[in-house]
Formats: sequence, structure tokens, C-alpha cells
Amino acid sequence: MARPPKPIEVKRMTGNPGRRKLPELAVVTNLPMASNTPEAPEGLGIDGLAFWEKAWDYAITWLSPASDHQAIENAARLADDLRLARNKYRATLDAADGRLLVHINKAFVDALSTLGFDPTARSRLGVAEVKAISAIDKLLEKRHQRAK
Repeated sequence: MARPPKPIEVKRMTGNPGRRKLPELAVVTNLPMASNTPEAPEGLGIDGLAFWEKAWDYAITWLSPASDHQAIENAARLADDLRLARNKYRATLDAADGRLLVHINKAFVDALSTLGFDPTARSRLGVAEVKAISAIDKLLEKRHQRAK
């Protein structure tokens, strides 16, 4: 599996060691951040409502009701469809139902990625950085805790 792409901001900070042409600095537009969970759209099922609540709870710092409402609604509806497709496939074990399940699951995973719900997507958005903790870091943390 290929490494995730290095964010452009990191390339700029490290001096662009690959010497590839970087895009011009874009003007950033600040979108209004949600202050609470918006009202869920009509017709969402159990899984869709659960996803709606979790999405706004977990990603409230980077999701905007002004621009992301429709994308989150789409992902929530996919969560409902995924449950239906999974139940249908388990009941019939039909290959066509299995293909539908795989297709809907792929669409749901893509929607999650678009919204920043995987490490690579969060890195691209600049809202999180995943860092592995080395054995030395763990030892230093233990030493720091004992010193307190």
C-alpha cells in the first residue's frame, strides 16, 4: 500500500525537498463553525441518526453547517442504506445483493474520507496529525510522570 501524500503545508515548511512545483498559496475563506448539532434531516433511520450525531459531535471543529450539511446528510443516508443492504444480503446470500452491499459500503467509506473521518483526510484538512509513539517517547513520558 502506498504512503499517504504529504500535505502541501508540510512540504512548504520543510523547504520542498522534492523540488516539485507547489500550488500557489490560496486565499483561505473561514466558514462558520457549528456551535451545536444541527437538527437532523427528515427520514433518517437509526444508523443515519446515529451517524448524524457522531459526525457533528466528533468533527464540529472542522465541519461547517454552511458548506457540509448536504455531505453529512448524504453520508447519514448511506449509513441507513448500508444497514438495509447488509440485512438483505445476509437474508438472501445472493451475489447481486453482495455486490450492492460492497458498492454502498465503498460509497460510505468515500463519504467518510471526504468529511475527514480517516487519518489521511484529517491530515489533508490540516486538523489532526497522527504520530506514532516510540518506545523512547514512552519511557520519557513515564519518567516525566514519576518526576511530578
